Amino acid sequence: MVALWRIEESKDDLFSMLPQPWKDQLNYNQLSPHNIAARILAHKLCPDFDCFEKDSFGKPYFESKNLKISITHSGNFAGFMYTSDDSCGIDIELISNRINRIKHKFLGEKENQFESLGLKGLYLVWCAKEALYKYYGLKGLDFKKNLKVDYTSIQTSGEITGRISKEDFQITLNLHYQFFDEYLLIHTL
Repeated sequence: MVALWRIEESKDDLFSMLPQPWKDQLNYNQLSPHNIAARILAHKLCPDFDCFEKDSFGKPYFESKNLKISITHSGNFAGFMYTSDDSCGIDIELISNRINRIKHKFLGEKENQFESLGLKGLYLVWCAKEALYKYYGLKGLDFKKNLKVDYTSIQTSGEITGRISKEDFQITLNLHYQFFDEYLLIHTL
């Protein structure tokens, strides 16, 4: 299940939407509006669960249930995803020229074709790799070496294939993507 929230409320208004037991566990001053919105989505989709925590690698999880979850935020949006079957990863990004400054950090040799697709091509690789990184859930992945994305033409929405290869961990995943407004949302299936 995937949910997206367009944030238009103030931080105080967002915080007031959380259930009291969740508020009691959180430090208001350390939360961004994005983080609060992601927690609201988590509560709306999983109302019977305790507030989610983050493990030592920063991956969110519900202590009270065996669901795999992922959160994301960018610009005016926050997103939340959960699954009971497998790990998951979600990413949303506001598309801008800033991607050109970091493309050397994530664009592998066989992924250079994506540059010919412009900013959307670069963001498709970046967001796919972010979702794969969140799926993996551990530190130590090199975005160029351990994460690969197969080239595809770009539509408004579709699927793309990505791979995680780190020592004994090898997996190929399909990811769904959707461009809307000036954003790209992508998540594992």
